[in-house]
Amino acid sequence: MDKTNFINRWRATADDLRVQLHLGSEELSKKFEEQKKEILDWSKETRTSLKSEASIASTEMRTKLEELEVQASLGKAESKEAIQEQRKKLTSLIREANEASIKLMGDSKKKVRQIAAKADSNFDEWHTRFDLLRLQLSLGAADASDEWKEKKEDLNKSIRNLESKLGEMSQETEEGWTNFKGEISEAWTHVKKAFSKTN
Repeated sequence: MDKTNFINRWRATADDLRVQLHLGSEELSKKFEEQKKEILDWSKETRTSLKSEASIASTEMRTKLEELEVQASLGKAESKEAIQEQRKKLTSLIREANEASIKLMGDSKKKVRQIAAKADSNFDEWHTRFDLLRLQLSLGAADASDEWKEKKEDLNKSIRNLESKLGEMSQETEEGWTNFKGEISEAWTHVKKAFSKTN
């Protein structure tokens, strides 16, 4: 992935997380359904890309993607409890599919390794979005609570740090951007930790 696409992808991710952080319950439900659709579409496309691959790892990945598709295609979750239940199942299936994608990265074919690397990145992002959803459902119920306000500020700070790193990266030369990819990875790790701290 070239520098511009890399920066744009991460900026879009940071924006999406910031928007999700401030959604009300009805908007949150709509966003959850959008994420399910995104997972469903991507899973179908990726499974089709792996259709001609016969390795054990490819077969396992296709199986996990099918399971993910079934869960992502469930009807709209109407209540907070239904969203939470679907989120838990999707998170579990994302984790399993991610494990399959990591195995797939060892494939000898470059195309398959690229598919697996993209899958790993997508699974990581979806897992973080669902961690935020979990927080919003558990802490956001009492939207005015001090704990939720404090948590939102921590999360915003982590997102701002990620965006700051992206701003610095756009000023870097091509040779310096390899180091910045590592810094972005570290900033992303801090964002994920902020989203997963509270149970």
